[in-house]
Amino acid sequence: MQQFETFGECLKRVLKEEKLSASEAARLVGFRSRNSMFRILSGETGYELKQRFVQSLQQALGNAWPQERWTQLQEALIKEHLGPQRYESHLAFRRMLYGLERDEAPYLVHLEGPEGQALTRPLRDVLCEVVRSERVEIVVTGCYDSALMALLAEMCGEAGAQGRLVLRQYIDAAEETISQHILGILPLVAKPWYNARLVNPGDCPAEMLAIYRASTIHLNRWDVQGRQHASTFLLYDKRDFILINQCMRNNLFIHVIDKWRFQLELLKPMTATTDGGPETFVEYTRQYGQLEEDCVILSIKPDVHFNCIPPSVLEPAIIEGFEQSGMAAGEELEALMGVLWNIHEGRFNNMLEKRKPTHLVYSLPMMERFMRTGVQSDQFFIQRAYTVEERRACIRVLLDAMRTHPYFNIHFLKEDMPAPRYEISYYEGKGVMLMDAYTNYALDDDHSQALIILPAFMEAFKRYFMEELLENHVLSRCETIRALEHLLVMNVQE
Repeated sequence: MQQFETFGECLKRVLKEEKLSASEAARLVGFRSRNSMFRILSGETGYELKQRFVQSLQQALGNAWPQERWTQLQEALIKEHLGPQRYESHLAFRRMLYGLERDEAPYLVHLEGPEGQALTRPLRDVLCEVVRSERVEIVVTGCYDSALMALLAEMCGEAGAQGRLVLRQYIDAAEETISQHILGILPLVAKPWYNARLVNPGDCPAEMLAIYRASTIHLNRWDVQGRQHASTFLLYDKRDFILINQCMRNNLFIHVIDKWRFQLELLKPMTATTDGGPETFVEYTRQYGQLEEDCVILSIKPDVHFNCIPPSVLEPAIIEGFEQSGMAAGEELEALMGVLWNIHEGRFNNMLEKRKPTHLVYSLPMMERFMRTGVQSDQFFIQRAYTVEERRACIRVLLDAMRTHPYFNIHFLKEDMPAPRYEISYYEGKGVMLMDAYTNYALDDDHSQALIILPAFMEAFKRYFMEELLENHVLSRCETIRALEHLLVMNVQE
């Protein structure tokens, strides 16, 4: 198949493979003239007509064609409508949110053995040996596969936490690919031993840009005697690396790579402190309040947002949780809650009353889970579960806001869409926050969280949210209100 197949080309191929003539397809959808069909095949019609055609053909054929065929047609239609670059950007967000098309095959390293024989080793085994060294420096260019980043995060974590390892990565910040690149490195961005550096194509000579875009892993390690061992691995296929350089001295590749430096400091958690105490929680909440204040918000997560919980519901759940955990009590807790109440009340009122559009996308099964358990997907780790009446109060707030606030919108994903793995929130003019959707906010742990302020990335997510999510994958407003009414009267037990 071609890298970019038009909708007409895809339709011709599907009709041929399913042994259905163009004339028969035209008859099935009710076209009175064969010319309408041939205009679709030649690409002379608009997106809406092609979309209606696919829907009519699917209604006519039903299960006579496998689901794979309809997916192929829909994807070809979307790709043609958006263009290849915007389509790839949307696809990157989709893969990250839902974990689609994950390749579980291992990464392999091809190298020469001590007697000149060809050897193949798992990259995992190579890294396992490297991270045992006294000191390790890893430099990565051109690799943006989230599975590879997850492997690096897993294998390097212990050495990084012990201060024996640092990993830096050079990120190609070309506007057309920045979404795929940023989303690919998410497993690493919150690690304190990881540092990402942006390479802006407009500021970098073409010869250097080619080096930054080469998919390589450079390993420098020092043994207990202080001797250095350097090696460079080139990714030449999807899962295959080849050893292209090995020496007992400084790695010249790294010296060349470091000639231009671009610091990307905001690929880090919002809160740098690691004490995990109650003050950290308050400061964390304050920073979010500043981020949300008086701006357009577009967000997707499994279930209800923390800032949509009424203060009167949140207060007892937090107080009892702090008291039961022993983290705070008495006057200390009273003072803490006074500050937290003011911050949260401001966040709550801003979310519901600001005159800027707010669109929140949830998974209905995950909201039903919230109603059954009283626990959010990102429940604060010492907060007690909400009572049945508190859960219903949360739903009433969302339902009332949908009915009375013209700028506030709740959306539920259609039932064929899985619950998101990540929470992504867009704050107009301020950034896009990406984080694990199922964290418990144990603030002394690392978080897979990053605030991205790159304008191209912010615009890419806004387009994905408006063009794909809201256009194709959420229930209608009436269906959403009915779903909220269903949640409100669910038969749940304490």
